[in-house]
Amino acid sequence: MEPAESSRSKEDSDIWAKLVPTDSTYPPIEIRSREAVICSEITSSSIEKHPWCEIKWNPDKDSAMIRNLSSNVIIIDGKVVGEETVNIISGSEITSGPDREVFLTYVFEAMPSHRNNEKIIEISLDVEHAKCSICLNIWHDVVTVAPCLHNFCNGCFSEWLRRSSTKFNNRAQSVVCPQCRAVVFSVGRNHFLHNIEEAILQTFSSLKRSDEEIALLNTYASIKSNIVVGMHTSRKRPHSLSNDDSNEIALPCPQCGLGCDRAFCGAYWDAQGVDAREFNMICHHETFKPVSERTISRIPELVHQNNQFERDITERCIQRTGKTLQAVISDWIIKFDNKELDRTNLQLNHVEMITPMTHLCNDCYNKLVDYLLYWFRVSLPSHLLPPDASNRDNCWYGNLCRTQQHNEEHARKRNHVCRPTRGNINM
Repeated sequence: MEPAESSRSKEDSDIWAKLVPTDSTYPPIEIRSREAVICSEITSSSIEKHPWCEIKWNPDKDSAMIRNLSSNVIIIDGKVVGEETVNIISGSEITSGPDREVFLTYVFEAMPSHRNNEKIIEISLDVEHAKCSICLNIWHDVVTVAPCLHNFCNGCFSEWLRRSSTKFNNRAQSVVCPQCRAVVFSVGRNHFLHNIEEAILQTFSSLKRSDEEIALLNTYASIKSNIVVGMHTSRKRPHSLSNDDSNEIALPCPQCGLGCDRAFCGAYWDAQGVDAREFNMICHHETFKPVSERTISRIPELVHQNNQFERDITERCIQRTGKTLQAVISDWIIKFDNKELDRTNLQLNHVEMITPMTHLCNDCYNKLVDYLLYWFRVSLPSHLLPPDASNRDNCWYGNLCRTQQHNEEHARKRNHVCRPTRGNINM
């Protein structure tokens, strides 16, 4: 292969495009410079090489611009081109003169790997989002804290940990994130962001710190692997959960797999060696289990937007069917699993991936029950509604009405288990 002559004194090391002659007796021309002057044979009979065009890389459009430098016209994709600049893409045919029978024809080929690498660098090199909020410089040996997922220099956060532990004379004290003040449960080195950190410093050398600053940060750095922080042993007796009160105990689940919108789950902390029995905040088998293994004997208070009148009507509707609440929920879980229900308004994460085997905490399971009982009510034949419920008009704002939560008369007189018909609402 022959390299193209460049209009710059220094060429790039990577080949970003080639001109491949249709006549295989001639070698392809490698293009390395962002602005390359193509100097090659232009006819099959010529021995000398002539500069006949300039090709300039266009990174934003995955294409290039070509400018005719010869005294003759050239042909690009069948069109005659004089002195103007023309856009070309991979596969464009370029004839170095006015006659395809006399002049050599080349096919422009952009290198896919080069285009992809450039895009990745453009996405990664976001300097403002790669700064430690403690020292306000680009990360050095970056670490990530959980559950808020903010990032800091290892040395900066290690010093923050040290000061947090001594601030209150070594008394048990939660460690908070320096950026958002959320309680930090764990911290670890982030090798993926470390690669971005290095790429930024290679691109923007002016952002590099002095050797003295780096050495000082390294002396502070104490985080060598993932560690649990801010979890101090509790002497409180763990809750005793019975079947009757399991739905009422406020045990916040840091995360229940796919559905929950919280930050971490009991399974994670168990893997870190933390005993769930010593911490009320950690899920265990009584509060964190698959949907299919759960049982329910009464309607949760949050159902129907905390509207007690609608809950009472739903309970009487279930009685009219001759089934238990558990049987009704089981029937609708089958419909849910068979994709018979619109999941748009289910207030859980990754709703399309939830199945009867998905683990949920008490709060998230109650949200699922609320969603299923809504569909039970709106699908119920009118003859199964109690007489005092069948004659009510629908509220304009349906199940999203906020008035029902503080106005008992409105909550009782209007049906709120229905779709909204007024307001800027997409259902």
